Amino acid sequence: MIKNSLSRQRNICKVIQGFTIVEVVVVLLIIGLVFITASPLTGKATAYFNLQHTAAKMAADIRELQQRALSESSHRYFIKIYPDHYIMRKSTHPVSTKVATVHLPTTVRIEHTNFPEHEIRFSEKGTPRPTGGTIMIRDQVTGKYRYVIIASVTGRVRVSDKRPTP
Repeated sequence: MIKNSLSRQRNICKVIQGFTIVEVVVVLLIIGLVFITASPLTGKATAYFNLQHTAAKMAADIRELQQRALSESSHRYFIKIYPDHYIMRKSTHPVSTKVATVHLPTTVRIEHTNFPEHEIRFSEKGTPRPTGGTIMIRDQVTGKYRYVIIASVTGRVRVSDKRPTP
């Protein structure tokens, strides 16, 4: 009986074994290779997300100022656009009050606008004055563009990955 139990304990000890150092090193090398090959993809995905998010945020901010102009029946709201940020303001005589400043991610730039003096002004009806236009946003990592388009007559704001037709 005692002999039988000792042989069982020996069999259990033989079954329970750890990994060899070679097996651990091979697994760590495989995991390292996976991370190395996936890291460039992660950078591009982050850059793409930043571009999408920036365009969507800008469109939402434009809509917000349109709604403020409409609800207050005011023509005093405008957005001043710079390459790395934009400022939302309400003009009050003789100076203007800053509503918000939005800084873009470091890899995202505003390449071009076709608004006079890079300003979007809104009428009391929330439409852009004197006309609508396009803001071209570029991601410097991927080279992709997003366009924030404001319709002239209705003031509709949309984001597109295609350049609007003239």
